[in-house]
Amino acid sequence: MNNNKYVVLVIFILIGTIAHAQAPGFVDDVEDTAPIPGLLLAVCAAIGIGVAKLRSKK
Repeated sequence: MNNNKYVVLVIFILIGTIAHAQAPGFVDDVEDTAPIPGLLLAVCAAIGIGVAKLRSKK
């Protein structure tokens, strides 16, 4: 039963990813820039989790 939940979860994630990846077409005026604010938030979250784990060990 537990494995079925994981299989269904993986299927939904894959379907969502595939559906999101199929755009209707390319637009010529798109800037090719990385999403720096999103990456910055991810790095800050990772640092915060690391600091919290180090503090909990002491």
